[in-house]
Amino acid sequence: METLFEIQQITHLVLAQYHRWYQVYEIPFTQNTIANQKDILSDDVEIISQNGTTKGKEGLEDRLRVFTGWRNAHHVQKTEIKLLDDGNISLEADILYQNIRPDDSKYSYNLHYSTLLQQRENNLPVFKMLKLQPTGIVDDFKFEEGYTENRAKSFMHYWLYLMERPNVEKFKELLDENFILHLSSGENISDFAAFKTWLESSSSKLKTSTHSYKNLEIVNNQDSTISVKVNFEWKGITVDAKKMIAETHHEWTLSNNTEERFARMKQMNVTLVTPFKIVENF
Repeated sequence: METLFEIQQITHLVLAQYHRWYQVYEIPFTQNTIANQKDILSDDVEIISQNGTTKGKEGLEDRLRVFTGWRNAHHVQKTEIKLLDDGNISLEADILYQNIRPDDSKYSYNLHYSTLLQQRENNLPVFKMLKLQPTGIVDDFKFEEGYTENRAKSFMHYWLYLMERPNVEKFKELLDENFILHLSSGENISDFAAFKTWLESSSSKLKTSTHSYKNLEIVNNQDSTISVKVNFEWKGITVDAKKMIAETHHEWTLSNNTEERFARMKQMNVTLVTPFKIVENF
């Protein structure tokens, strides 16, 4: 059971990085967004596509320059993640890619990704290999931007991972300077010391836990924030080996400085859907 929890937790870690992969292509390039892209790649990363094979992340700026002025959207449709015997992680994914070029020509493809990620202690994994393979052409399509969804999902998966394997210092990157959390208990948290106390108190009662999500809604707001509505189905094993479940409804406002690695939690409202309860089996 705990192995299953571990795989689900690692899945959050992988998807936090995978949804970051696309973001550099979906907004105008800057030195910071390119540095953030390099941050998810190993030094000897191998990228295999129809354009050939590249090794290493040096020269990434030149390779990205080709896409200047393009409007790109990447809609992730399906992912499969496995923990390999050597400790690396494989991610297979299917996506819909949409593209409008500066001359207004339009292209859309279905793509399959085969990737390999290297785990790092107390850190996000990095891509060692990415293989991109077109699986079909989409002739008629309506362009829909993908950045907002990829940005929100990357944040969500990393937030959930840090909730499941608490590391309070890492939350500093994910919390807005002026954050406020309205918890289902009625408690309101708006400073880091109180957040640290709450997180350590909650995690001290648990051996392990995991979240799955449903009913996800993401909206890009006029003020550059991102609104997220989502339900989390939570499973946990207490320190005294009791199995517990709950479901919560979350409404988030994320501040989004596109130059940073992740969006940040500005406001969170949590309501209970299914109260926390002990169960015989999951």
